[in-house]
Amino acid sequence: MSWERIMNQEFYFKNAKWVGAKDCDADTFSILRGRFNVEEYGKVTLNVLGLGFFKCYINGICINPDTFLPLSSEYEASCEPKDEILTGHRVYVPQYDISEYVKEGENVIAMQYGGGWYTHHSRTFGNPKAIYCIDVECGGKTESFVSDEKCKIGPGSVTSCRFVRFEERGAIEREAAFAYDFDDSNWENAITTENLETEYCVTDCPVDTYIETLPVKKVGICYDCGKNTTGVPVIRTKGEKGETITVRFSEEILPNGELDLTHQHSQRFIVVSDGTEREIQPEFTWFGFRYFDIQGDAEAVCVKVIHSDVSVTSRFECDNETLNWIYKIFIDPMLCNLHSGHPSDCPHLERRGYTGDGQLTAHAVFSVLDAEKLYKKWVQDICDGQDLKSGHIQYTAPYIRSGGGPGGWGCAIVEVPYQLYKHFGNIEYLQKYYGNMRRY
Repeated sequence: MSWERIMNQEFYFKNAKWVGAKDCDADTFSILRGRFNVEEYGKVTLNVLGLGFFKCYINGICINPDTFLPLSSEYEASCEPKDEILTGHRVYVPQYDISEYVKEGENVIAMQYGGGWYTHHSRTFGNPKAIYCIDVECGGKTESFVSDEKCKIGPGSVTSCRFVRFEERGAIEREAAFAYDFDDSNWENAITTENLETEYCVTDCPVDTYIETLPVKKVGICYDCGKNTTGVPVIRTKGEKGETITVRFSEEILPNGELDLTHQHSQRFIVVSDGTEREIQPEFTWFGFRYFDIQGDAEAVCVKVIHSDVSVTSRFECDNETLNWIYKIFIDPMLCNLHSGHPSDCPHLERRGYTGDGQLTAHAVFSVLDAEKLYKKWVQDICDGQDLKSGHIQYTAPYIRSGGGPGGWGCAIVEVPYQLYKHFGNIEYLQKYYGNMRRY
């Protein structure tokens, strides 16, 4: 397929090792630090993965302001779904030109990683882990610096995160660990972990990014950003050290100006203040909301809208306000349901790529949005989730155990993906096994 290049781990990461923290679990967020020396250089390229999501810094500068990477996928084989063998497993490798962030002499790469779909409680693939390879080109030669057990690892500022519900930030001063001159001599060395049994590839599927910044105003005791959207609030903490600040979210408020908790869906952002006034926001999840309140000594600054970077390629206006409203009311919610490489059923409660929802809206999506590259990636997710034994299509893609779904979900694709041909080897056997089907 022209839109992706499938390779093995060595192609992107040379002799790099997957590394992690000792005694970590699915809820652990760690900060990994590595050092590399550069004398002369031309182009410097970074291939990097932190599972589930990651933020990466070179010499203290964040090089992936886009969020929720890597894109969701069928990362590797797991015990779910029970008694099925899924067709394919892949992980999408983000690549960055970091030439402008590198300097002659010693450089530092730092990354915080964890959470996301990889450690989701409904289908946990494994504990958080990370890998990177830095290729330095100079004079026709390439020198590589890779992750290994010489890297240092320490606790991240995220102390707890249930991806579809909340994020909790602890000692904020830990963010100093991204800086070039941070003293990590007391940190432990990282430990090597098992490789992923998967295919590594790149894709041009659009990623999540900060789309716009919305001002907020006070309504009763709540803040209002003006519309239901997906993203994160930016708050300014003022509390004393150790004080807990809790931000709660909802789509509605009550007549008395308080938050309507029936539309909260347990969404919350928790910060333990370090006693310093600072602006802070969630980094490893998003929320679906219009209103939010703050319990504790802090104030709202703004709201950052986040969804996949998909353009609106249509325009509609007529003298019928109802039709104008229908057009707008489709675009905004649809954009808010595009996250981490797939369309979702809802952006705040389950966030899964339900195949019934996605196929039902597909024609309308293509009529108004430039979503072809995202849907190509998502169709591959659907194919990867097909059972090799029965041809069964999962009701979510990438597959996350959820509420199930009959025909409208399982009929998201009806043709056999190419991976099945590779598995069975010849069309005659496949036709005998599945019936008269044609190549996808």
